[in-house]
Amino acid sequence: MAIVLDPQEPAINRGIKTVGVGKKGSKALSSQLALEILEDLKSGKVSEAAKGAFFAGLYAKGIEPDEEILSRTFAPESIVADAPKFIQWVCSQLLEGQTLDKKTAYELGKFLFSDESGDAARGWVASFLRVRYETDDEYEGLLQAIHDTLELGFKIPVPEGQPIIQMAEPFDGVDHSYMITPLVARALQGQGYRLVHQVGRNSGPKQEMNLWDIAQALGQKAALGNADLASEKPIFGWFFHQSLMSQALDHWVDLRRQIIKRPFLSTLERFVNPLKADILIASAFHPPYGEKMMTIAERAGFKKIIIVRNGIEGSIAFPLLRGVKILLSARQTDGSFRRHEMNIENTPVVDVEEMIEGPKASDNAAFIKSYVEQGVSGNKHFDLRVQSTVDGLTQALAWFQ
Repeated sequence: MAIVLDPQEPAINRGIKTVGVGKKGSKALSSQLALEILEDLKSGKVSEAAKGAFFAGLYAKGIEPDEEILSRTFAPESIVADAPKFIQWVCSQLLEGQTLDKKTAYELGKFLFSDESGDAARGWVASFLRVRYETDDEYEGLLQAIHDTLELGFKIPVPEGQPIIQMAEPFDGVDHSYMITPLVARALQGQGYRLVHQVGRNSGPKQEMNLWDIAQALGQKAALGNADLASEKPIFGWFFHQSLMSQALDHWVDLRRQIIKRPFLSTLERFVNPLKADILIASAFHPPYGEKMMTIAERAGFKKIIIVRNGIEGSIAFPLLRGVKILLSARQTDGSFRRHEMNIENTPVVDVEEMIEGPKASDNAAFIKSYVEQGVSGNKHFDLRVQSTVDGLTQALAWFQ
C-alpha cells in the first residue's frame, strides 16, 4: 500500500512516516525527500528526538541508493554521540538486531526517563523497538523503570475498600466516534468495584479528543495520589493523570510528538499500576497484539486481566455490527495464569456504525450527562454501545467468579 504524505508537513515528519512504519510497512525515500531531509538536518531544523527516530527507521529498513546521501553524512555512532557510553552500546545492539534482557532494558529505561542528555538516542531507541517489535523482557524492564519515577503520593499503600479496576484507554483517544468510558466505569462501580482511569496529555497521532479531555468537560478532577481512594467514589471513578504521577513520563509526551509514530509507551503507559489494582480492562490497538498485552499485564502484577479486541478505534467500546473477542487471564494460586478467549456476537440493530467527523469533547460530555440524568443520550448508537459494552464486560468479569 502506498504511503500518502502531506507535502505541507516538515520533511523529517514525512521521512519518519515513510521509513519508520514497521517491518512490513516501511518504504524507501524518494531522492527529493532524502535531499529535503538532508538540508533540514544540516540547517538545524530537526529536533534531536526526531533525528534519532528517523535514522533508526532508516537503518532498520536498510539503506537504498537514493538514501546513501544521508547515511554517508550521518553515521549511526555520530547520531547518538551525546548519550552516555552504555546507551551508545545499547543503540549499537539494537542496530545489530539484538534484543535486550530484562536488566539491560531496566537500565535503558532509567536513562530514557532521566534528564541526562541524549534525546537523539531516545528517539533512536523508541523507533528501533517499534520497528522490530519489543520483547516481553524489554517491556517488563522498561515498565519497572517507569514505576521508579512515580511520585511519592502514588507509591503509598492504597486505602482498603472494594476491588479496584484499572481502565486504560489509548491516550490519543478517538477521532471518528464518541467515547463511552465514563459511563462504563459508572456502571461497573455500581457492581461493587472502584474504577480508576489512566489518563494524560494527548501525544498523538490522533488529536481530536481523549478520555482526559472528556473528563475535564464533565468537571472531573485528577487524583492527587493513592490516598484519594479513601474518599467516596466519584460518579465516573478516579482519573490518574500522568503529569501528576510522573513528570518523567509526562515529559515523553513532548518527545513522542516529535517521534511521530507510536513508540513503546503507547502500550506501556496503560499498564502503569500505582494502585496495584486487582483487575485491568484495556484494549488492543491491533487484533494480533492482544496476546502480547496479556503477557505484559501478567508481568505488571494484575491478577485479573480483560483485553478487548475489535473495539471501536482501538478502544474498549464495543462495535454494533460485528462481534468482539475478549481475552481473559486470571492468576492461579500457584502463580501461573489461566487464559480464556470469549467471543461475544452482536445481533445488529443498526444499519451502519456511526462515524463522526471531528468529534468534540463538549458534545461527548453532553451525551454522557444526558445519559446519567435521563437514561438516554439522544444518540441511538451511543446508547446501544454503552449497553452492549457494559453487558459484555459484566459477562467477562463473571468469568473470574
